[in-house]
This record gives sequence, C-alpha cells and structure tokens, in this order.
Amino acid sequence: MSNTNTTKIIAQNTIYQIFGKIFSLGITVLTTLIIARTYGLEDYGSFSLMQNWPALFFIVIDFGLNAIATKELSKNYENANRYFWSILYLRSLVSLVLIVALAILIQFLPYSGWLKYGIFLSLFLILTQAFYATANIIFQVNLRYDLSTISYMFGYGVIFLFILGLAYVKADVLWISFAYVIGGLITFLINLKFISGLGIGIAPMFDAQLSKYLIIQALPLGLMFLFSQVNFKSDSLLISIMDLPKNIGLNNTESVAVYSLPYKVFEVGMVVPTFLMNSVFPVLVRKMTEGREQLLKLFYKTIVFLAVSGVVGGIAGVLMAPYIIDVLGGSEFHQSALVLQILLSGIFLYFITQPIAWLIVTLDKQIYLPYVYLIGAIFNLSANIFFIPKYSFYASAFITHTSELLILFMLIFVARKAWKQKYA
Repeated sequence: MSNTNTTKIIAQNTIYQIFGKIFSLGITVLTTLIIARTYGLEDYGSFSLMQNWPALFFIVIDFGLNAIATKELSKNYENANRYFWSILYLRSLVSLVLIVALAILIQFLPYSGWLKYGIFLSLFLILTQAFYATANIIFQVNLRYDLSTISYMFGYGVIFLFILGLAYVKADVLWISFAYVIGGLITFLINLKFISGLGIGIAPMFDAQLSKYLIIQALPLGLMFLFSQVNFKSDSLLISIMDLPKNIGLNNTESVAVYSLPYKVFEVGMVVPTFLMNSVFPVLVRKMTEGREQLLKLFYKTIVFLAVSGVVGGIAGVLMAPYIIDVLGGSEFHQSALVLQILLSGIFLYFITQPIAWLIVTLDKQIYLPYVYLIGAIFNLSANIFFIPKYSFYASAFITHTSELLILFMLIFVARKAWKQKYA
C-alpha cells in the first residue's frame, strides 16, 4: 500500500466516523434541547445520571479486546469468524453480570426510587455497547467504517423518532433514556448484515481457549481503559452523591446537569483523535513490519496533525462556549459556559496522549499502560473527593486536565523507553 493510498484510506475512514458522530451529535443537541427546555434542569440532571452510569462501564466491556483482536486480524484475517463470535459471547456474559451487580449497587445510593429504576433500564446500554464494539472489530480491520457509520446513523435516527414521540406526549424522561437501548439493538442487527459481507458467518461459535488468550493479552490495555474511564466519568457520579458548596446554589442533580451538558460537548470534540486513531492503528501495525522509518514517519505525521487540530479547535471552542451553551440549554444552564471554557482550553492534551498510547501498543509494550493510568486515576479521584465539596463542578473540570497532563508526561517517558527496547 503506497503512502498516498494509506493517507487516503485513513482520511476516508476517519471522515466516515466523524460524519456519523456529527449526525449523532445533531440528535444529541436536539435531545438536549427537548429535555432541557421541556423537562427542565432537574430532569436533565436525572437523564444525565441514567446515561452516565452505564457509560462508566462501556470501557469495561471493551477491555482492550478490540485493540488486540484488530492487531491479530490485521496480520491474519482467516480467524475473523472465530474471533468475532468468541468476543461477542464473552462480552455479552460480562455485560449481564455487570447489569445485575450495578442494579444491586444503586439500591444503596441516595437516589429516589424513580431515578434508580431509570438507571436500571439504561444499564442495558452496556449490552448494546458490547454488540456495537464487537462488530466494529471487523469494520476496523477491513477499514470499512462507512458501513459502521450507516448502521450507527440509522440507530440514532430511530432513537430520535422515539424521543420525538415520547416528548410529544410528555412521557417520563426515563423512557427517553431507554430509547437509546432500542436504537442500539437496531444498530447491531444492521451491523450483523454488513459483517456477513466481510466474511463473518451467522453461525455462532465460542472458542474458550481463544477467549482466555484474548483476556490475558488484553489485560494491560483493559486496565488502562478502566483507569482512563475513571478520569472521564467518575466526577459526575461523585457530584451526584457528595456534599456541595452552598454558594453554587444548586442541588446534586442540578449540578450534574450543569456539568454534564458542557462535558457532552467536550466529549464530542474528543472524537477527532479517537476516530483518527481507530483508522491509523491497523496501519501503524503494518508499518512496523515495513521498518522503523515507516512507522516513525506515520506517527509523526499523525501527532503533529492532532496537536495542531487540538490547539486550534480548543481556542475556537473557548470563544464560542457561551453561545453553544445558550443554544443547547438556555439561561438555566448559564453556569455551564465557564465549565465548557475550562474543558475546551485543555482539549489539546487528549489529542496528543492518544497517538502516544497507541504507539506504545503498536510496539507491544502495553504492559506499562495500566500503571500510567492507575496513577492518573488515583490522582483524579483523590483530587475530586478533596475539591468537589469546596468548588463543585468547577474543580472537576480543572482536575480533568491536570490528570491528563500527568498522564502525558508518563506516556512520553514510557514511549521513549519502549522505542529504545524495540529498536536498540
């Protein structure tokens, strides 16, 4: 594959993913408008908690299995059918165990019975995420994110239609959250059709030995993702249960709403490095087999592009933050504007850490990554527990970036060490 074709294919697959995300973002924006303006601040906070609880465990379902399977199948695609069904069975089992465990856990939290029931229904998003992530292994290896995007957009279209109908009859907000589960199931059914054209037979098989091998290989990455998720998702849950400063003038659920709205925008901004690295990673693996110069050239090209994009996007986002919040939430969410400015001012850090982390995986040195992200998670949790009672969600926004800066320094150190070990 020539450098020109490689760049073109990576760009196309990144654009497909971004296009799908823009579509889902449009629906997210409209959903936010509907809930915030029709149901109010309190119900938007409840909706956010219903979505945040399962989202915290999405990464547990991934557990690095996609990265390991993609790496293996990029070298030899003959075992794709066995990999797909074994991973799907494994993830389905883990999802169901998590749903039961979390359903028990939330009974001990200081939420209303109604909110607990809404969170329980939304926990099935863990299962639909397992389905979606597993199908994406096949799309990623084949660099066919166009197919993934089609099913993703169709699923979100269904979600939006449900939300329109539910909002029209003023149905309970918990059913609006559950609409995402229905959309996820439809997305998976379409994905099954698409992957059948990429060599995956609809003949389920489970390989226990392969599953054991994948878990062992994915363990470092899985722990890395788990600790990374703590940095991204634990703050809103802590805000929902901890004592908050009185001067903010909001209760816990309202504070979650004020923090979750700008954080949703922040997460959308981070799809650029995520989607680009989804496309670049299989190519990094292939470039490594061609020699260190080819690998280094692609890595530098990727990280420079992402760094510049992160800085430019962050500056633009900070300037536009008040207008974005005004459109999404209205005057009730005025405190969200400063939170969004804080979050977007440091978004470039995440554009830099992702390619470095995936370079380390490419070099087969992912064993170091759990330690990096464990330190980051401990720092993040400790700082949030200490500062949330004093500064509420403003502290969480600053701590998010401080944790990522610490992670960046550690990743640079590990990447240099991994490169020397590989090419000494």
